[in-house]
Amino acid sequence: MPFFDANPLDKLAFQPGDAEAVLDLQGMPNEQALQAVEQLLQTTQSVSSYLIRFDAAQADGRETLFLPLGRRLLQARREGLLARCLPAADGAGYFIAFAG
Repeated sequence: MPFFDANPLDKLAFQPGDAEAVLDLQGMPNEQALQAVEQLLQTTQSVSSYLIRFDAAQADGRETLFLPLGRRLLQARREGLLARCLPAADGAGYFIAFAG
């Protein structure tokens, strides 16, 4: 059985330092956070990639932004606004890259 010094999948995942800018949604109500993302998607950007951070899941069972934000970002990708949309390794963010 081979032994790997490092996880070979790490090269496929984006790390927080790969993004040119960060949109921090931590501590925001979900509606306000989704509006901030919508504004980001509709505004012409000089930055080509973002790390969108939000609060991690807690033991209280409340919904995080992971699913609703993921749905919206996938829609933006289908519409051609985004070239890439991938969840962060820790599950509390998304890495996005704008198209074009």
